[in-house]
Amino acid sequence: MKTKQRKVWVEAPVRKCLYCLSADGSFEGEEHAVPRAFGTDADRFVIPPGGVCDRCNEWLGAEVDGPFLARFDVQLTRGLEKMTNRRGKLPDLIEGREPEGELLLDIDGARVKLLASAVATPDGGLDIELRPVVRDPEDIVARTIRALWKIALGAMYLSDAVSALDRRWDHLRHAVLGAPFQGYLLQLPFRASRSGHLRISVDVNQPESPVAMVFSLGGLGLALPIAPGASLPARTGIGAGWEVHPSSERPRHVIRLRLDPDDNRDSRDGR
Repeated sequence: MKTKQRKVWVEAPVRKCLYCLSADGSFEGEEHAVPRAFGTDADRFVIPPGGVCDRCNEWLGAEVDGPFLARFDVQLTRGLEKMTNRRGKLPDLIEGREPEGELLLDIDGARVKLLASAVATPDGGLDIELRPVVRDPEDIVARTIRALWKIALGAMYLSDAVSALDRRWDHLRHAVLGAPFQGYLLQLPFRASRSGHLRISVDVNQPESPVAMVFSLGGLGLALPIAPGASLPARTGIGAGWEVHPSSERPRHVIRLRLDPDDNRDSRDGR
């Protein structure tokens, strides 16, 4: 899947569109900095018409938001959080290749079916192995970073539009619109759980921090710096539990989940 790219008009005399900076074209649509597929909490991050040009709005939805929403862990999280897309569809089935059984994951009334292999552990939990039928693109880590930087810019704009349009953040604009970059993503080990709350925080005062931008929902936790050229941190430089994924990392084609005994109380293995 080849990365497409749009131009950032760095020398634009009037900085208007948050992402490409162009003042040309139409600005009729509102922009969901956080995709509306993340539920009603995402409504806190809607940029009204005039902030993002319609060309960027459409392009970002297809090239940035789409691959992020298609991630296995994002689909599973949205299913457990009962978050439908704009067509009202809920991600309720995750298909794996050559599954040994059907696992019904039921947490607080939210159900997602996994067509996967599952092995019971001595403590009453489950070890699940899934080989997704629909695989993440090879550059999924880089695409996820782009999606999070897009959200960060949107959150900054809603807090202070003038500051978000400053040249200080042009490196984020270039990356979001497809320019090559090097960076890294932090991720907490995935846990099948529900929270009912989307959390997004952006620290513009410490952009080099590994957790300058944090995105969390249910059992999904992601973080990254927003400073340009951030190098991989030493293990001692980040909080306990975070996994470091460089932007060049390729996706794992085998996904393993661990369900603790408490999480497994409502699950059914159909083998």
